[in-house]
Amino acid sequence: MKIGIDLRPLQNGHKYRGIGEVAKQTANRIIEAGVSDGHEFVFYENDEDDPKKLLDMPRSLIYSVVKLGPMPENDNQASKSDKIKRTLREFYGEPIKDTAQCDVFLQYDYAAGVPRNTRTVLIKHDLIPYLFWDKYFESAWVPFRNKAMRTTLRTLFANHKFMHTLRRSLRNAHVIMSVSHSTKHDIEKYFDVPAKKSKVSTLGVDLKPTKTNSVDKPTNWPTKPYLIFVGAGDARRRVDDLVAAYNNLKADGHDLQLVLVGENYKSAEQIPNTIVRNEVLKSSYQDDIILMGYADDESKQKLIAGALAYVYPTKYEGFGIPILESMLLETPVIVYKNSSTEEVGGSHAIYTQNWSGIMAEIKKLLVESKLVREKRVKAAKKHAEQFTWDKTAKVMYDELTRTGGSS
Repeated sequence: MKIGIDLRPLQNGHKYRGIGEVAKQTANRIIEAGVSDGHEFVFYENDEDDPKKLLDMPRSLIYSVVKLGPMPENDNQASKSDKIKRTLREFYGEPIKDTAQCDVFLQYDYAAGVPRNTRTVLIKHDLIPYLFWDKYFESAWVPFRNKAMRTTLRTLFANHKFMHTLRRSLRNAHVIMSVSHSTKHDIEKYFDVPAKKSKVSTLGVDLKPTKTNSVDKPTNWPTKPYLIFVGAGDARRRVDDLVAAYNNLKADGHDLQLVLVGENYKSAEQIPNTIVRNEVLKSSYQDDIILMGYADDESKQKLIAGALAYVYPTKYEGFGIPILESMLLETPVIVYKNSSTEEVGGSHAIYTQNWSGIMAEIKKLLVESKLVREKRVKAAKKHAEQFTWDKTAKVMYDELTRTGGSS
């Protein structure tokens, strides 16, 4: 059997985010299982850096590579005609070339396209842009009202392209494998996906550092007890709530630091989320807010393990790996209760809904006895250990061989 895998999520911005983590963790295990069963692989890549360097490639692996050209943002040589042809192909043709040679195709990112001519297992992480439309897409009404017709048309096209790609990917996929029951429910609810093609493969968690292209390590480590957040700065992650809770804790006399880790947190001025940026810049305690930027797995784990609490003020999650990572590292996690967070955190996460709730829960942790804390984190760790990448990859691999074998 030939198994095709789209590795482009390991070449673009996803490699630092959840989709890239899922791709690295499961592709390694799927490849290993496939080699043991005598299957061949076809890897689909852009022309840039080699994504296979982020994977553990067995010596006995038999594979071929299909190059899909430069990433669109790097394709400076493309003519206007080439760009139009590419857009038309993405809309009406086969979005990925040469997949027909595969018996089954694994797609981690719906936006990269799902072929019509190949049985495809699509991993669906969430419906975040759709459910938070006003946070991710511009309205065409403003430029239209200002008679900026070119901007109006460009905005309408971008919005239409997103919906077209999403609907087409869900329609073309032979199996849609959601990462949580919450995501599965949302897909079936909003897009009428038949239950027979909608399945679940909950994600795993692993403290073994994954390979990365970056060699940078953070240098500005905290020097006091601290709270930590690791992640992106998009609007559904209410990091402004965390900053507000932190400011009030400091005002109450609690000598803490706040550590923000992620590509979006290189400096206060570079935080892309305007609300969060303003909250940090106007904080009276800015000197104790440490902006780490990107941290490799080893550094990130050390930071989480040493924190008073990991605070995850998210309004929606497809799954919620950071919740489990914190539990494995024996750090209490405070999270907003919604979407999949309770499904992942069980009875071991600390749930709240707003900045005052964050503040209240942190105050409880500050006076919690060592014995109570130890009991809490040990129980949470045992819960998190049930979620493994081996289980996740096995479910995906079994589905790939079942789907490919029935073609």
